[in-house]
Amino acid sequence: MESILNEKSSILALKSKFFIYRALSYSIFLLVPVLLPKSLLLPQEFQHGLLLFFILFLMSQWFLLGKEIDHRLKIYFRVNSSLDRIVYRLLLGMVFFILYFNLLYLFPPKWINNLFWVTWVILGLFYSWPTRGKIIEESVTSHLTEFKYLDRFEKTLLGLIILFFIVSIPEIPRLVNKDALKLFFDPTSSISAPLWNYLTVNYYPFIKYPELFRVGWSMHFYVVGMGLYLLTLYPLLRFFFSRRLSLLGVFALISSWSFSKFLASNYGDSLLTTFSILFVWSSFWAVKSSTYRAGLFVGLVGFLGTLINSSYILISVLQLASLYLFFLKENTRWYRVQFLRYALFGFLLSLGVLLTNDYSWTPNPEFNSYLLLKFVNLIESKAFFSISIFGLLILLIKYLRKEWGIFQSFDFKFGRSFQLVFFFSFIVIFSLFWAPNLVRSFGIIWFVAFLSLIPLELLFQSLSRLRSKRNIIYVVYILICLLDSHLEGRVKIFIKFFDM
Repeated sequence: MESILNEKSSILALKSKFFIYRALSYSIFLLVPVLLPKSLLLPQEFQHGLLLFFILFLMSQWFLLGKEIDHRLKIYFRVNSSLDRIVYRLLLGMVFFILYFNLLYLFPPKWINNLFWVTWVILGLFYSWPTRGKIIEESVTSHLTEFKYLDRFEKTLLGLIILFFIVSIPEIPRLVNKDALKLFFDPTSSISAPLWNYLTVNYYPFIKYPELFRVGWSMHFYVVGMGLYLLTLYPLLRFFFSRRLSLLGVFALISSWSFSKFLASNYGDSLLTTFSILFVWSSFWAVKSSTYRAGLFVGLVGFLGTLINSSYILISVLQLASLYLFFLKENTRWYRVQFLRYALFGFLLSLGVLLTNDYSWTPNPEFNSYLLLKFVNLIESKAFFSISIFGLLILLIKYLRKEWGIFQSFDFKFGRSFQLVFFFSFIVIFSLFWAPNLVRSFGIIWFVAFLSLIPLELLFQSLSRLRSKRNIIYVVYILICLLDSHLEGRVKIFIKFFDM
C-alpha cells in the first residue's frame, strides 16, 4: 500500500513539474502579442525577432493539436521518415485552426479579440497538464529521431540549409492597408476568403497596428509557406533516396538563385505555387500510413488546396479516385471505402468553399513551349540541376528497357517514381487548362531537384564500397551548390529586410 502511494506521489510530482515548466514557457510565448505593440519605438530587428518567435509558437500549437486529434480519433500510422509525422501533424493542426478561426471571424471585433485570448488560455492550460504519462517522456528531439544519427557532412549541410532559409527572406511590402496586402500577395485573386479570415484572426492583436500587421503577414507567408514547402520536400525525397541525398536535394533547391528570384517577383508564390508538392507527398503518405483513417488528412489537404484556388477541388477528386482504384488496390474494398468516408469531411468543406465564394475558372493561355522554357531556365540558373536531364533519361530507359546495361543492378524505387510522375503529369495537364500556378516557380523546381538526385543515386550505388570517394563527391556537389548560390545577393536583401 505504501509503495502504491509513493508511486502516485512521484507521478503527481512529475506532472506538477511538467505543468509548471510548460505553463511558464506557454506564458512567455503569449506575452509576445502583448509586448509587440509596446515595442514600436524599439529597433525593428527586435520586433521581427518577436514576430518570428510568435509564428514558431503558432506552428507548435498546430503540431500539438494534430497530435491530440490523432489521439482522440485513434489514428495510428506508419511513416517513412520522422519528418512525415511532423509535416502531417503541422498541416492537420493548421487546417483545424483555419476552421476554428473562421468561426471566430463571424463575431463582432470586440468578441473576436476576447475569444482569441480565451482560446489560447484554455489551450495553454490543456496542453500544460499531462493527461497521459507518455507526454512527460516526450521531447522535441523525440520527434526528430532521424536526425540523431547525422554525420559531420550531414550536420554541416543541415546548418547551411537553415542559414540559407534565414538569409533568403525577401523584402517585405511597404503596404499597410489590408486589402492592398491581399492584392500584393495574391495578384490573381485566387485565394478564398476563409484563408484571409484565418490570417486576420491569427494576427488579430496587431490589427490596430498596421506596421506590425504587414510584417506579421509577410513573415507568415515566408516562414510558414516556404518552411512547410521545404519540410515537405525532404520526406518526399526520402521515399526514394537516402538521408544524405535528400538533404542535398533540399540544399540544392534553397541555394538556387531562382529560390530568391521567385519570391522577389511574387511574394505570394510561397503559397500560390507550393500546393503541388503537398498534393504528391500526401498521396505517398496515405499509401505508406497503412490506415484508412489517413483519408481524413487527404481530404483536408484537398480542402487546403481549394482555399488556395477553387479549381484545385478537381485535383482532390482525381487524388481520391486514383488512390481508390490504383494505389490502394492491394487493400480490401472495405478498407478503401472507409478511406473515402474519412476523406468525405474534407471534400464537403471544399464544396462549401466552392459554393460560397466567387470563382472563375479561366483557361490558361500559356501552353506547350512555355513549360519547357521554364524547365530550361531552371537548369540554366543552377549548375546542379543540369544533371536532371540524365535523371529523366534514366527513368525513361528503365521504363522502356528494364534490364538494360548498368540498370540491371540499379536498386531504385522505380515503382514509386512512376507514381510520382503520374501525379506530376496530371498536375502539368491540369495547369495547362486552369491553374498555371501549379507548375510555376516552386511548383516545378522541386521536381527538377528530384530528377537531379537520380544520377547521384546511381553513382553512389556504383561506389558503395568506396566510402571515401562518395564523401569527396558529396562535398564537391555541396561546393557546386554553394558557388552559384548568390549568397552575397541574399545577404544584401536580408539586410534591407531590417530597413523596412
